[in-house]
Amino acid sequence: EDSAVRLSRQDAHGVIKYVTATLLEVRPGLASSPAMTELSAGAVEVLVFGELYDDVFGEIMQQTEEKDENLSAKVRELRERCEDGRASLRGGDEVPSISQSAIAALGSLPRARTPTDKLSHCVEFLERVSEHFSSSFRDECIDADTLLIMVCQHIVAADVRHLRAEVAFIEEFSRDEQLLSGKEGYALITLQASLHYLDCLDELPSDLSLAHTESDEMAVTSVE
Repeated sequence: EDSAVRLSRQDAHGVIKYVTATLLEVRPGLASSPAMTELSAGAVEVLVFGELYDDVFGEIMQQTEEKDENLSAKVRELRERCEDGRASLRGGDEVPSISQSAIAALGSLPRARTPTDKLSHCVEFLERVSEHFSSSFRDECIDADTLLIMVCQHIVAADVRHLRAEVAFIEEFSRDEQLLSGKEGYALITLQASLHYLDCLDELPSDLSLAHTESDEMAVTSVE
């Protein structure tokens, strides 16, 4: 990749590395435990991206512009193919087939400004989707294929702007310790796989019409 189109990201990586090294040199006790190290890294993220986030994310948006446009077009196409515009996104007239809390979690991505916060929303999103399945099908076990379908369903329903850029930002700046810790890495991989699946999808499968026991109805609207 041309380094000229990565200047903001290179600056951010450099500043993060420098501030972290300086902080640990001045306060070596901050590296005394994994918990303290994680708190220190989080503080550095907040400091650096408080100043550089707009430039960094704008650079990533330019890089992923075509992919995001293609994703938005696919989402619009899939939503239009649903009966009455919403049939495959809902589980009939009685209960919605999507989780309001999952949509809210995914819709929070654009408002988060650090990789840790964005990754936290991804974890919450996946947990809420899993809870939705568990509440709807109490006697069944969720497998990877079913989870993938349900995640795709919620991505289509949420229609989050610049989702490709959001994922690219997380990929770029999440620390290895975060991605290797279990749920964070799994959440990111599942979201990546779901986006790839949507790229190859021509129409919403019938098994996207899943019932849901949440009592509160949600409007299927685009999340800005």
